[in-house]
Amino acid sequence: MDFRIVERYFSDDETLPTVMIANIYGNADVRKNLDKMEQIINLAHESKVNILIFPELSVTGYVWDSANNDEVKNLLMEGENSHIKPWLRNIRDSLTEGRDGLEYICYGNARLRDGNLYNSTFILNPEIDYAEEEYIYAKVFLTPVERDYFRQGTDKRLSIDTKWGRFGFMICYDLCFVELARQYAFVDHVDAIITTAAWHSEAVREYSKMNTRTDHYYGYLWNLMNGSKAAYNQVWSLGSNWVGKHEKSLEYYWGGSGIWAPSGMTLLQASNINEELLIVRNLDIREQKNKEQDDFNYRIDFQQFYRHMTHQDECIHFVDMKDE
Repeated sequence: MDFRIVERYFSDDETLPTVMIANIYGNADVRKNLDKMEQIINLAHESKVNILIFPELSVTGYVWDSANNDEVKNLLMEGENSHIKPWLRNIRDSLTEGRDGLEYICYGNARLRDGNLYNSTFILNPEIDYAEEEYIYAKVFLTPVERDYFRQGTDKRLSIDTKWGRFGFMICYDLCFVELARQYAFVDHVDAIITTAAWHSEAVREYSKMNTRTDHYYGYLWNLMNGSKAAYNQVWSLGSNWVGKHEKSLEYYWGGSGIWAPSGMTLLQASNINEELLIVRNLDIREQKNKEQDDFNYRIDFQQFYRHMTHQDECIHFVDMKDE
């Protein structure tokens, strides 16, 4: 299978990482998805990529509203990590640590824990045990169709430290809840947030008197949320999304996988129609964030007025210093 590859250079510093983001079609077929992922991983090795990011539920494809829920549940169980251990072991064994090559793979899969399935993000790396709780992120905000199959994750966030910076992780609908990203940025001090997604395209919003309409409102939100997540928190936003038509639900995914700078500006974005692999070389994750904050850092102003954020009744309350 031939993949269209879009390649850019962020800087001339070859000590900085090369990132690949997969903007791909999914199948309701574990074997087909694993074969495609393996082809992309081999391309990443050949291209000397350091970090590879796949979409949400990349092993099984995204779930759908089925008349027979067992059909979907059986697919999720077929792809669950315990059933693809040999594949995962081979992929993990191919990764490098401390050398010029592929070190991190971020992928989405269902996770079975205490009899419940969780929509989760996993990290493959020679020094990371992908089965360890501390290295797994479970999706917090589930869409209506997901609630038939998955249990909601807790408020446990996942961040990992690499030699290029600290990365936090979110899944799809999590993008719509700004406080999760803010916790990553202000509490965990991440340099970048990686979002794996199965983000749809089509929804109508029309304002007839204003002669304004879009048939791709969800796609508009994907672009908006990724850019604003980056700008609002002054961190990098890296997003990998499915593209094309779902073979079961017949719904379209927006694609548009991409990279947004801490300014919120879009640096590179994939097709909304076709499969593409994005490669950005020499990406200055940590220092570019610091440069943009040195130029204009509104976090300082925020912290002057809001001493801390407290959780009460599952809501986030801002405590104004003037009231104390």
